[in-house]
Amino acid sequence: MIRVALYARYSSDQQSSASIADQQRICRERAEREGWHIAGTYEDAAISGASMILRPGIQKLVADAQAGTFDIVLAEALDRVSRDQADVATLFKHLQFARVPLVTLAEGEISELHVGLKGTMNALFLKDLAKKTHRGLRGRIESGYSAGAVGYGYRMVRRLTSEGELVRGERQIEPTEALIVERVFREFASGKSPRSIARDLNAEGIVGPAGKAWRDTSVRGDVRRGTGILNNELYVGVRVWNHKHTVKDPSTGKEVTRLNPESEWIRNAVPDLRIVSDDLWAAAKRQQEVIAERYVNVRKAAQTGALHHTRRPAYLLSGLLQCGTCGGPFGIVVSDRYGCTGHHRSHNCANVRTIRREEIERRALAGIAERLVLADKIEAAVAAYAAHINRENRERRVQADADGRALARIDKAVAGIMAAIEDGLYQPTMKARIAELERERVEVEARLAEAPPVIPDVHPGIAEIYKRKVARLTETLNDPDTRLDASSDIRSLVGRIVLHPGDKRGEVHATLHGSLMGILDFVSDNPQPDASRVITSVASGSRE
Repeated sequence: MIRVALYARYSSDQQSSASIADQQRICRERAEREGWHIAGTYEDAAISGASMILRPGIQKLVADAQAGTFDIVLAEALDRVSRDQADVATLFKHLQFARVPLVTLAEGEISELHVGLKGTMNALFLKDLAKKTHRGLRGRIESGYSAGAVGYGYRMVRRLTSEGELVRGERQIEPTEALIVERVFREFASGKSPRSIARDLNAEGIVGPAGKAWRDTSVRGDVRRGTGILNNELYVGVRVWNHKHTVKDPSTGKEVTRLNPESEWIRNAVPDLRIVSDDLWAAAKRQQEVIAERYVNVRKAAQTGALHHTRRPAYLLSGLLQCGTCGGPFGIVVSDRYGCTGHHRSHNCANVRTIRREEIERRALAGIAERLVLADKIEAAVAAYAAHINRENRERRVQADADGRALARIDKAVAGIMAAIEDGLYQPTMKARIAELERERVEVEARLAEAPPVIPDVHPGIAEIYKRKVARLTETLNDPDTRLDASSDIRSLVGRIVLHPGDKRGEVHATLHGSLMGILDFVSDNPQPDASRVITSVASGSRE
């Protein structure tokens, strides 16, 4: 008796799981009429017909055919086996090699002609279906509706039209989730990391997008692909569609996302769906740019072997503490206590003092609050430096402008002499004049080449701006949950903290050294060329 294997499949688009049972039923009826023995059934549920690579049912079918488990494969139609032209040809070759014919209820026994013609027709069907689907989705977008999933911060509106049809793609703001969206933007713009934001939301029991737990990727997403809370332009009332598409990798059968040219993107204003203000959106974008620049520096550091300098510190003062005896670093040496690594690890320093991490952090933060906020001499130093830099910049600009005019004058004079020579008006003195002009050009160009790099002008009110920013930083540092996120600002204000052993048992003196250039970076958010200048000793001192 001929042994037959039944194969059925339904895709995930418009069919239900009952489709497989229906296909198997009519195939069984055919087998009974022919007197065939059903040796096994194979199926793939909710899997697209565009690729066989990821379909376990069809893979097992091929393996059993090569093992001689059955004599015939029976399916409802060729498109139930696969709509991919290459896959149909590959399956047909495998079954031919195993001497197992493929029979369908719609086409009969499959031959090379069916593989060529039906395979082409099914492939064209897929392409045409994709175009029609895309056209329908675009029509929905142009009508002011959504053509995608319901994003976080919104909910689906279900209502009927006057004709009794269900309206698809209408959205409205979900007030509870909208508050979370605003919070995410606000905290990120203030410098909180996506990981910390996700951690705190999970700790508070707030459900994330799609009902899942929050992750850092839920917040930051991918800027180019427009994914993640921080990149969804719908939050500022702009619906963006058609910025990407998916294609199947022929070697794996998996979908791969590719970006469309920006000229093909469709943007529609939907002010009713705005959740975030333009100012808050812009602040978040600026923070993303800062982080992106930081990671560019990380890649550069990795190439030069200095990557360890770009890592986020493990503790608030990691890398800032210095031994006053040997000049080496202070690190965690035992039980959450800082000590000189030269003494505890290399045994080449006499400083045996250790200090609890919490204690030195408390003293350092108090020093920042008192000496970097209340010290009038720091404000005077910053203001004086700003006036000095701005004055030098004005002088440089005046000199550069004069040199530019001098070069233009020299070029004009040389051009005039050359024109006169071409007109036959050559005079012996012209040669000496050209040589003089060329010497003058060399001097001007050398002066321009030797000019120091231009330092950006410093805001005249930088001292007051600095005081306000440090006051806000102090508030952030008072919260243990956000303290570590402000470590980069601490490093802008504090150059190093030198720890000296005291006369008494266990006594440790700490001297706080602030960097003036770091202070300017902290205030203006623009790195200064020279970070070596240190504030005066009046602003430093011991914390007993």
